[in-house]
Amino acid sequence: MIQQNPFKHRSPRSWRKFTLQVSSKTADPVASFLSTLTGSGVEHHLAENGNKQSEAETIIGYLLEDRKLDEKKGQLHLFLDQLAGRFPDSPPVLIDEESIQEEDWSQTWKTHFKPIRLTKRIVIKPSWEDYDAADNQIVIDIDPGMAFGTGHHASTRLALELIEASFTDSIPRSVLDVGTGTAILGLACGLLGTERVLGIDNDPDAVAAAKENIKINHLQHIMSADIVDIQTISGPYQLILANITHDVLTEMAPILVKLLQDSGTLILAGILEGPQAESIEILYKKIGLTLVSHRNMDEWVAFRFQK
Repeated sequence: MIQQNPFKHRSPRSWRKFTLQVSSKTADPVASFLSTLTGSGVEHHLAENGNKQSEAETIIGYLLEDRKLDEKKGQLHLFLDQLAGRFPDSPPVLIDEESIQEEDWSQTWKTHFKPIRLTKRIVIKPSWEDYDAADNQIVIDIDPGMAFGTGHHASTRLALELIEASFTDSIPRSVLDVGTGTAILGLACGLLGTERVLGIDNDPDAVAAAKENIKINHLQHIMSADIVDIQTISGPYQLILANITHDVLTEMAPILVKLLQDSGTLILAGILEGPQAESIEILYKKIGLTLVSHRNMDEWVAFRFQK
C-alpha cells in the first residue's frame, strides 16, 4: 500500500527530547508534571540493570522547539529542584536532552511494526502487511502516520480486552472514543459490530491518522474522527472509551458520566497502579458508577464501569 504523507496537514516540526531518571517515589509527580508541560503523553519505563530490573524508572517527554521552549525548560528545572528538596535521598535527574527532527513515523515503524494478536479475537497489523485471519478474529489495519499508537502499549491492550468483554455481553449501538489517537479502540468497536463511533482528539496529527485508518478499515459509513470540544458533544452513548492520562480522566469525570447512557459502559485506561488507580476508582464510584471489572498489565490498570 502507498503510505500517506504524514505532513500534508502541516509543516514538519522539531522537538526537544528530555530523558529523566526517577525513583518510585517521584515517578508519578514527574510523569504528571511532564505530561502537563508537554501537553501530551510521556513514555514511562522501568529501568534495567543488565538482566535485572532496577528500582530506578525512566520517563521521557517531548517539548516542541518553539518560542516557549526556554520558558518551559525553566519550569521543568524548577520543578525538579523542588522535588530534589523534598526527596534528597532519591532526587529526579535529567540524564539526557537532545533535539530531534520530526520524521515519518509510519516509515520508521515499518521496520518494527508486525502483526500482533492483542486479545482472543483482536489482531492489529500494519496496513502494508498481509495477515490470514483465523475464524472469529477481527483484524485492524493501522497506519500510525505522525501519531503515536500501534496497539503495543499495555494500556491499549488492556482497553481492548475490556472492549472485547463488553461486546461479548451485548453490542453497544453508539461509541464515543475520547482521545482517539490513531483510532485503534474505536476501530475495534466498529469491526466488532457497533453502529456508530465518534473519535475525538485535540491533536491534529492524531485526527489525521485516525481519519486515514478509518478509510483503510472501510468504516467511513459508521465512524468519524475530528477535533471536537467534549463540552459541545450531546449524548448519550452506550459505550465511552478513554485511554488518556490520570489527570485528564479526573478532570473529565463529570462530563463522561453525563454523556454515558443509563446502563452504559465506560472503559478507562492509561492509569498507573497504586495511587492513580485508587483515586480513579474512588472518584467514579462516588459520582454514580459501578465497577464491573478491571485488568492489570505491567504497571498499568484499566477499568470497566457501568452506569
